[in-house]
Amino acid sequence: MRKVSTMMIAFLLLVAACSPLKPPEADGQAGEGQNLNTDINLNPQSYRNMSVDKPTISDDQDKIREVVETEGFDAGVVSITGNHAWVNVKFSNKNEASLNEQKKTLAAKIYQAVPRYKIHVRAR
Repeated sequence: MRKVSTMMIAFLLLVAACSPLKPPEADGQAGEGQNLNTDINLNPQSYRNMSVDKPTISDDQDKIREVVETEGFDAGVVSITGNHAWVNVKFSNKNEASLNEQKKTLAAKIYQAVPRYKIHVRAR
């Protein structure tokens, strides 16, 4: 008798575990009628996105170099570590006051092009 009841409990647990999941229903609650898009991908380096074009860190480095060169400066090494981008730039004017102002404006323009990084501009 004990063996039969153990088998019956095991069978009920197996059947209950294999039941299909029911999708959530709104039932007139907040959010009814909204189509929530779960395919939103805010990180372009995520491989959940199945598009052919997958931007990489080197693409971000190239974009940073492009911004520096369009501003009329010579771009050096661009190093990206985590959410920090270190940009070496050769400035023609070595005056300390104007150099700091040029660094700030260049960092702001780079940030507009690649907003996911904290930009650090260094003069070389």
